[in-house]
Amino acid sequence: MPYWVARVEEVRNLTRDIKMYTLRINESLNSDPGQYVMVWAPGVGEIPISLSLVDGEIFRLVIARKGKVTSYIHENIKEGDKLYFRGPYGNGFKLQGGKALIVGGGYGVAPLLFLARELARRYARPDVVLGFRSKEHAILISEFEEYADRLVVSTDDGSLGVKGTAVDVARQLIDRNIYTTLYTCGKEQMMYKLVEIAVNRGIKTQASLERLIKCGVGICGSCVLEPLGLRVCRDGPVFDGETLLKTVDFGRFWHDSTGKRIPIEEVK
Repeated sequence: MPYWVARVEEVRNLTRDIKMYTLRINESLNSDPGQYVMVWAPGVGEIPISLSLVDGEIFRLVIARKGKVTSYIHENIKEGDKLYFRGPYGNGFKLQGGKALIVGGGYGVAPLLFLARELARRYARPDVVLGFRSKEHAILISEFEEYADRLVVSTDDGSLGVKGTAVDVARQLIDRNIYTTLYTCGKEQMMYKLVEIAVNRGIKTQASLERLIKCGVGICGSCVLEPLGLRVCRDGPVFDGETLLKTVDFGRFWHDSTGKRIPIEEVK
């Protein structure tokens, strides 16, 4: 797939290490919530970034500074500059009717904003739980308020919202409400706990995974989930919870650039 050229319309600092880039292209970007694009910095590298919102020719990417490519973008890409990308890629969230619960953690809340908007437009406003380490790490709260029926923010240290984890809050909501679907994105250990809870309650679950993605089209195998051989780049990044629980990698292991399996808690 050829690269698109997008103009940077706005750069917004969300936290010290997270920025939102508003981009414009010359035609509508046809995409679904949960899909991603491969952002290319010539001479530096390429990285997958989930779509945070899409409005025809305008779309938004939330980019956390984590490595070489994202650091380059943070330090060099300004308003009026060009940003290159290909995609969208992957299978996104499957929107379903009924009452939905959305649970996000950290910068993993970004693709859930697109999802929340589409659920509110097509079916019903979802309940939303956003979990962060502290107030200083919280992002996109006012944006989610526009689409949520009920919004609960939690922080590990209690500096904003409820003290505790997103899992703690979600468990309480599940105990008190009837949900047909749970959607989640964030740290994989968090999602593993949520998927277990939801599947055991008979709630359909969909989780968006982050993995090392090189090609985006299912060729290189760097993002495989064993033993099912699922490729996060093409079969995902969104998977149903029952399928994920059949893998040995979900919530436990990650494959590095050499293909070596490493414990997921060691991934930076």
